[in-house]
Amino acid sequence: MVSAATFNSSKVDARSSQNINITQLPTSNQVAAAPEWKIFSPDEGKFSILMPSEEISEMAPDKGEMHSGVKSTKMYMSIHEQNVFMVSYADFKTDLTQVSSSKLLDSAVQGLLEDDKKLLSQQNITLGGYPGREIKLWDEKEGMTLTGRVFIVNQRMYMLLVGGKENSQLSDTRKFFNSFRLMP
Repeated sequence: MVSAATFNSSKVDARSSQNINITQLPTSNQVAAAPEWKIFSPDEGKFSILMPSEEISEMAPDKGEMHSGVKSTKMYMSIHEQNVFMVSYADFKTDLTQVSSSKLLDSAVQGLLEDDKKLLSQQNITLGGYPGREIKLWDEKEGMTLTGRVFIVNQRMYMLLVGGKENSQLSDTRKFFNSFRLMP
């Protein structure tokens, strides 16, 4: 059985896996020319999404770092201008249908609120009939806005996250989110 602790665990938390710190954004003098966006669709991901064409980093925690209810997880990240774009998924060993999607999504959001982040907004959304949640967080310490979407699709949780300074490009965030597609 999957519990709220599964999603609140740092072993499932995309922000802390592989010691990734999405709050370390490039400064303006480190920003290269605007890239093209390209369709990104990893073989086992069962999704496609537009990502900035700069280098896309792939991360997967060691089995020992994952929560016992998680079978596998992968994260992909790209930095564009002063924003970090991340898409991740986690496959669960246990039957997610035994827990209400609302509770699963609540737990995922709570996991993102660690480290004194403030929830600015959230709303229920769907993707092809699958339940999801869009959230906006403020990290006072880093002076950063985080905008994310989380979806529960059968035994898998997808998370899309964009982090950037308060005045970051809303159009790039929408492009990233709206391009996310599930693959058969």
